[in-house]
Parts: sequence; structure tokens; C-alpha cells
Amino acid sequence: MTPNWDDLRLFAAIAAEGSLSAAARRLKLSQPTMGRRLQALEERMGAKLLERTGGGPGGNYVLTPKGAELLPLVERMVDAGEAIERARPDFAEDATGTVRVASGPMTIRFIARRLPDLLDATPGIEIELCSSYSPINLSRREADIALRNRRPEEGRLAMRALPQPSYAVFGARTYVARHPVAATTARYEECRWIGFDDTRGHSESLLWLIAKIGRAPHVRCSNASAILDTLIAGAGLAVLPCFLGAEEPALMQLSAPIDDLDREGLWLVLHEDMRDRPRVRLVADRIAALFQRYRHQLQPEGAG
Repeated sequence: MTPNWDDLRLFAAIAAEGSLSAAARRLKLSQPTMGRRLQALEERMGAKLLERTGGGPGGNYVLTPKGAELLPLVERMVDAGEAIERARPDFAEDATGTVRVASGPMTIRFIARRLPDLLDATPGIEIELCSSYSPINLSRREADIALRNRRPEEGRLAMRALPQPSYAVFGARTYVARHPVAATTARYEECRWIGFDDTRGHSESLLWLIAKIGRAPHVRCSNASAILDTLIAGAGLAVLPCFLGAEEPALMQLSAPIDDLDREGLWLVLHEDMRDRPRVRLVADRIAALFQRYRHQLQPEGAG
């Protein structure tokens, strides 16, 4: 009996993730369904493909010798299927349809606040904005375009550099009025600081701040929106992208742009298979133009 394609894709996902629970989340299926379909595939193939090594319903799985023999064949099928899925929306020759753009929350906020410019330049196209700190897999079409703050080294990707946002120290005008030292370089010893918590421990701005003040921020947040709200409330000082601080009348810029941050740039990235799709190419070109048009907001000079 010919194996079911969806069951082969399920087998590849379990092998890649190493556990039933992780593969179930990736494929948006329940664990019992995953287990039944894996069993059905093994019955069709006449061999055990995966061996369970951990306890519990979502335990870890490792390949059996027969599974290791089958996996490269299935991976080629998965790659071909994903290529077909990437191409499917673009069999029409005109630049219409939906384009999904993914990046971190602050970059998505920059685009969202200038979205009318982008929509006016892309008639016939609907835009989806995906705000996430998690890596986006372009091969699986989790997005059509990603904006990343470091140059990718892996995969078949096309990319172009964009003007990278400058960062500076910001504080609420009310906080600075109560704590005039915030306007001096003594701020690093005398003021309360707001920043990311350990879930964003690799953030360049957080690492810079810890090195500067010699400790973790006094107020720690898991996302940029919480940092911004806490900053506007006057709870302390924070390091922000200059464009973000400049958009808030309650805030003032207290330092010149920080040269040590974001040296790796900002990159617009798409899968090689998507670069010539009319709708994706058009949106990518218009996003690049948008960042160039507002370069002065992304990279201002001097302190406020």
C-alpha cells in the first residue's frame, strides 16, 4: 500500500523535532492523532521507523535504522512540497494576493505606523504583519518576507541591507524633571533603568546596558511594548530605537546615538524561490523604499 504523503511529512517532523509534542505543535495536530498516524505509516511501511526513548505521551523519539534509511527520501519530498506551496499563490501573473511580513515587535511597529505609504504603493495586495521574537522559517512559508537584525548565513535566501535603526537613552520628561541627573552621564550610576528580562538575554541593547550600569536593569520586561509603557510612565530610563522614542511626546532623548549597538545591520530577507514572485518582489521593493524614505528617523544625529 502506498504511504500517505501527510503521514510521511508527519514522520519527518517528528524526526526533526525529536519529540511528539514538539512536532504536534509545529503541524498543529493533537498528540493522539500524531501517534495514530505514525503507527499507520509504520504498518504501511512494514517496519518500525521511530523508537520512543522518553516517558509520557510526548516523549522523545529517535530514528531506527529503517527510519534513518527512509528519512533522506522523505526530506526530498518535503522540500519539493514546500517549493510547490511557495509557488502556488503566484501562478497568476499579476502582483495580487497576500504577503506576510515578519520581524521583531519594534520593527513591525515602525512599518505599521507607516503602513498607508506601503498600501498605497501596492494596490491589489493585502499585507499581514507578524510580530515575533522567534525565528521565522521562510522555507515553510511562515512568512514571505522577514526583517532580521543580523545577516543570515543559512539556507537559500536572498537579502538586501536596510538602514539600521540607531539606539539612544530615553526617559520620560516627568522622570527627568524629578531626577535632573538623568540628563548627565552620572545617569548610569544614579538612575533607575528599564530593560529586557532574561528571556531576551541575547539582546544587544540589554548586554550594552548591563555592561554600562554593572547590573541587570532594575525593572525587567519580556517585550518592547512593556518597556515603552513603563518608560512613558516615568519608572526610569531605557535604551530604545531612536525612531520609537521620537514618536512619543512624553519622552526625551538623553544621549547621542550609541555607536556600539546594532553593528550587524538590518536585513530584508526572502527565500530564493520567492524573490521573483510579482507580489513578493513588489512588497520587498516598497519596504526597502520605505526604510530609505524614513532613514532620517531611523538614524537621527545627536541628542534631543
